[in-house]
Amino acid sequence: MPLSKVYVALQNPFYYGEFKYGEHWYKGTYEPLITKVLFEKVQIQLQVAPRQWNKQLFPFKKICKCASCGGSVTAELKYRRTKANIVNSHIYYHCNRIKKYDCPEPYITEQELIRQLLGHLPQIKLNTSYLMQEFEVEVKRLQHLKYTVLNERNPQIEITPHNTQSASDKSYSGLQLEMLRDYLLHVLQFGTPEERIKILKGVTSKFTLRDRQLILA
Repeated sequence: MPLSKVYVALQNPFYYGEFKYGEHWYKGTYEPLITKVLFEKVQIQLQVAPRQWNKQLFPFKKICKCASCGGSVTAELKYRRTKANIVNSHIYYHCNRIKKYDCPEPYITEQELIRQLLGHLPQIKLNTSYLMQEFEVEVKRLQHLKYTVLNERNPQIEITPHNTQSASDKSYSGLQLEMLRDYLLHVLQFGTPEERIKILKGVTSKFTLRDRQLILA
């Protein structure tokens, strides 16, 4: 049996008891050879490239502790197949259960964790010097890109320099603090895992997780 036929057979839902006729799915009256759960696990292995050990980044592990046992929070990546035969990935955070193996705290999705963290944004404490330094680096990078692109198209356009307070000056205005929170908001929503890890170093507030709720300590 050629390998291509093996792949076709492994993707045939007939073996767990369902088949498609026209535009509709039907449940067979015969005894399935395998379970649907096993079939879905096989589909994930067929379509998802194996991850290198310890290469997945989980930016929010260190910002909170388990409220029940005081243990650290860990995360894992899970895959689920939709009815449209598409494999989606989801990141879940939960107690690592090292301090208490039967810790009852449930998991929380990364999307929900970010949503709750953004809700705490007006109250959380920030390392303003660190964040301002990171912000200025990002602004300079974007200015360089803007300068390069616009000068190639129109050399007469003048680039206005960005004037921010030095990161060594610890007296920041309300406008600057608001700007830093907007910067934090942007990175938490749209940044890469690497960018989120870097920006979260500027958050000094601590949180706990209880019943899928992020609580400001």
